[in-house]
Amino acid sequence: MIKNEFAPGDQREFVQMTNRARRGFTLLEMGIVLAIMAVGALLVAPAIGRIGQGKPAAVGDGLLKLLHDSRQIAIERNETVTLRMDPLSGRYRADTVGVNGSGELGEGTLTLGAQETMVTDLPRLTFVFHPTGSTFADTVVVRGGTASVMVSVDAWNGVAYASAR
Repeated sequence: MIKNEFAPGDQREFVQMTNRARRGFTLLEMGIVLAIMAVGALLVAPAIGRIGQGKPAAVGDGLLKLLHDSRQIAIERNETVTLRMDPLSGRYRADTVGVNGSGELGEGTLTLGAQETMVTDLPRLTFVFHPTGSTFADTVVVRGGTASVMVSVDAWNGVAYASAR
């Protein structure tokens, strides 16, 4: 038989205390949440302050990035990368040639800005990047909304650059 340690009146108070639902939160819990929110705000504040300060896209940046990536692949893989591009549609194909053979590296369509066009007399642009850094490359003019640049590649080191026209 279980011995009851409480007097009859004490047991009723004990049951009422255990059945009472806890409402709200403690001051400690609120302090922890506020501390976490403060740390989060401190981490995010510098990034919010820099919104809109990034470098705006310039005319010909898409083409320069594609040429830079092709040069990097040629050097890293020790292979010759040939990039052929249709200046009217922006379609391109990159092929590689190395000691292990040749093959297709990739193909796609160059994404130009809304008002950008490539202007050249050539039906197809060709850029050949050698693993040594030397390059054979065509030159193309990229016209944008308010500016126009000539995209060239240095024949000795393979670095693509844009010069204002």
